[in-house]
Amino acid sequence: MATNRIIYEMHLETIIDHTEIVRELFLKTLVPNEFKFKAGQFAMLHVPTTPKPTLRAYSIASTEERKDGFRLLFKYVPNGIASNFVWSLKGGETLQFTGPFGRVFFKDPPAEQIVFLNTGTGLAQHYSYLMSKKKQFPHLKYKMLFGLRTEADLYYQKELEDLKKELPNFEFEYVLSRPSEQWKGKKGYVQNFITEIDYKNTSTHFYLCGNSGMIKDVKRILIEENQFEQDKIFSEAFD
Repeated sequence: MATNRIIYEMHLETIIDHTEIVRELFLKTLVPNEFKFKAGQFAMLHVPTTPKPTLRAYSIASTEERKDGFRLLFKYVPNGIASNFVWSLKGGETLQFTGPFGRVFFKDPPAEQIVFLNTGTGLAQHYSYLMSKKKQFPHLKYKMLFGLRTEADLYYQKELEDLKKELPNFEFEYVLSRPSEQWKGKKGYVQNFITEIDYKNTSTHFYLCGNSGMIKDVKRILIEENQFEQDKIFSEAFD
């Protein structure tokens, strides 16, 4: 049987609510007792519905070095089948998954500069890349623009700051589309700030994860307007 067709039973160890609409689950393997994946892949949650489970895909936010479980980020969707299920969990439950799936891997050998552009919980995939590759490629230039709506939506500040302590050339900034007047950071959308990145004079790979509108705009700016090589852009869209 193919590995991604095995149904994994996972113990829900911890729940963290980062914001009102972003929840993180920390899961540990039960049966089988090992789950192997590569950074950039996703797992399929089996939501218990009748007559058969409803399947939903979520990018893994863990280092690929871990084999006994993973962490997932969820964004609440009003009236969503998976959202209602995930937000009903209390911890201690056994959840079912299949996987891993996906082929958007970290390019090796990498470019001198790695640019991550993400929105919402698209951060999960890029965080997995960074956690998985930080020992192998500690001195690359890593830049991240993380798109959210308001200050209330900010999350993972500590996790990203901790990465800065390990990666000397890692920079990240939040970009808010609906900030308050007090917000001093970037305002608008991540695609508005591509011109601030020196990708024309520096060997660069772009990784895009998040809403399809952002990804479409970034590709238009890079490929159509600036003749950037399409094979240096790696993307995964979800809405």
